[in-house]
Amino acid sequence: MKGLSVLSKEISTIVRSPKVLIPVIAILFIPLLYSGIFLGTFWDPYAKLNELPVAVVNADKGANYEGKSLDVGSDVVKKLKENPSFEWHFVDEAEAEDGLRNNRYYLTVKLPEDFSKKATTLMEDQPQQAEITVEANEGHNFLAAQIGGSGMQTLKSEVSAEVTKSYTESVFEQLTEVSEGFTTAGDGATKLTNGVHDAESGANLLKKNLGLLVSGTSQLKTGVDKLHSGAQAVDQGAKGLQKGASQLSGGLAQLDGAQQQLLQGANKAKAGTDQLAQGLNASVDGSAKLSSGAEQLAKGLEQYIQATKGEENPALQQLLAASQALAKGTSDLHEGQIKLSQGAGQLEAGQAQLQGGMTQFGTKLSEASAGGKALAAGTEKLAAGTSQLPGGIKQVGDAVVKLSSGSTQLNDGAGKLTEGLVKLKDGSSELATKLNEAADKTSGIQGTDQRVDMFASPVTLVQKSINKVPNYGTGFAPYFLSLGLFVGALISTIVIPLRESPVANASGWSRFVSKTFILIGIGVLQALFADAILLYGLGLEVESVSLFVVFSIITSLTYMFIVQGLVTTLGNPGRFAAIVILILQLTTCGGTFPVELTPKFYQVLGAWLPMTYSVNGFKAIISMGDHAMMWNNAGILSIFAIIFLILTFVFFQAVYGNKKENALV
Repeated sequence: MKGLSVLSKEISTIVRSPKVLIPVIAILFIPLLYSGIFLGTFWDPYAKLNELPVAVVNADKGANYEGKSLDVGSDVVKKLKENPSFEWHFVDEAEAEDGLRNNRYYLTVKLPEDFSKKATTLMEDQPQQAEITVEANEGHNFLAAQIGGSGMQTLKSEVSAEVTKSYTESVFEQLTEVSEGFTTAGDGATKLTNGVHDAESGANLLKKNLGLLVSGTSQLKTGVDKLHSGAQAVDQGAKGLQKGASQLSGGLAQLDGAQQQLLQGANKAKAGTDQLAQGLNASVDGSAKLSSGAEQLAKGLEQYIQATKGEENPALQQLLAASQALAKGTSDLHEGQIKLSQGAGQLEAGQAQLQGGMTQFGTKLSEASAGGKALAAGTEKLAAGTSQLPGGIKQVGDAVVKLSSGSTQLNDGAGKLTEGLVKLKDGSSELATKLNEAADKTSGIQGTDQRVDMFASPVTLVQKSINKVPNYGTGFAPYFLSLGLFVGALISTIVIPLRESPVANASGWSRFVSKTFILIGIGVLQALFADAILLYGLGLEVESVSLFVVFSIITSLTYMFIVQGLVTTLGNPGRFAAIVILILQLTTCGGTFPVELTPKFYQVLGAWLPMTYSVNGFKAIISMGDHAMMWNNAGILSIFAIIFLILTFVFFQAVYGNKKENALV
């Protein structure tokens, strides 16, 4: 076959010419330079963070918290010395600033002098967050600053947990005191319940007696009203008695004077009985009046004694007896005078009796007059006293009304007091129960180291992943291997002439077969060299070595055919077009950042570029073990390869056809 003979001729030409053979051998390692060396350099940068110099400045002066010394800065420094995450340099502030400015340190970590003090402000009205100042020289190395920032977040979490641990220890100590307080409060609430129970019994008894008080004051008010009416009647009676006593005293005084005159007349009558007979007729009328007055006096005294209940007064009794005797005597006198006119002979004997009776009567009448004066004086005082009695009883009545109203209100208040005490008893009982329950619950809380650690770090982040990627190199291998194979294909077109043939009269088909197979050989060798270094030099772990090699060859050949088609048909402009495609693929294939983070235009463009599918295929076979996904992407790459192979074939047929002479282009 002419195509194979042309291929053999072209291979022998390459082998015999060192100027051609050496560059061909060199281009076989181009993918290795891109993928192997670059990935090897940054295979796992996080594993060497302990070689990244970071300056630490501890200016913390410490503080007191709950009676304890708190020096968070020293604790942080101690933890950093035990933490090999970075290459720590514990220096002063001046050295840290100078080292950062002159690129000796990538980061500086500063703990300010009030770091511990701010950490103790949790329970204050305006708590302040403790600050860790991290300063980076991003101009020296931006990625180092970003990686260091991530490490500082971990440091922040550890320091926060340490501060929280101090808080938690204090809280547990206070919980113990709270539990004791709950127990004391529970005992007090129990005593309160018992006291309220006793108060409730007393309130019930008070309400009962207040009910009796209300009833009694109501009856007292009724009695006082009656007493007031009776006092008014007594006052009126006393005034009447005073008036009668005054009249009686005046009458007795007059009677006493008349009795003296009567006695004198009787004496004169004794001396002059003769004259008596002469004036006897004239005295009949007077004796009749005297008899009538004496009789009235006796009746008046008797009524007075009955009215004043003076039966126990001997003077009044004597006066009554005397007045009665007087009445009888005057009656007899009257009869005697009547008879005197009939029997003057009896006058001397009756006159002697009259003289003796009048003497005795005068004595008694004097006593009666004195008693009448004393009676008048007593009744005057009695009237004065009884006149004040209605007013005093009225005041008593008003006070009783107020007492009745107050006792009623007091009784109502006692009822409300009883209801309140019932509620208080229920509430205090519930309070005692809850306080005792709280004491029981809090008494079992002990601030063990394990529990304090739990409070300080209550959440643990458990990171899980499917298709885990062990390091940066493995994650970036699909991207850099695709990039290396594309660059290898691009540089191959510089070393290998894609149109010229050592056979001058080679046809278009022969040229197509010869150039294509040479590029296939180079592409396969580039893929094998790169795979060997990645698998056995860097230790890249893949799900299937055989499929990884197969897909690498498919990818390499696809890029070869694409670059071959562009450079063969367009020459140097085609090579420039391949470079443009390479640049576009770097941002659209999703080898570094997710394609969703790129502008929409690049997301759409990526679907039309081959590196998108080579990167996805390598991801499927290296980390995911998704063979179907790999073969799907391999199929799409094959479509790209076939299209550009056809383009190359059409070009050779169109330009060289069946020519027998070599036409240089």
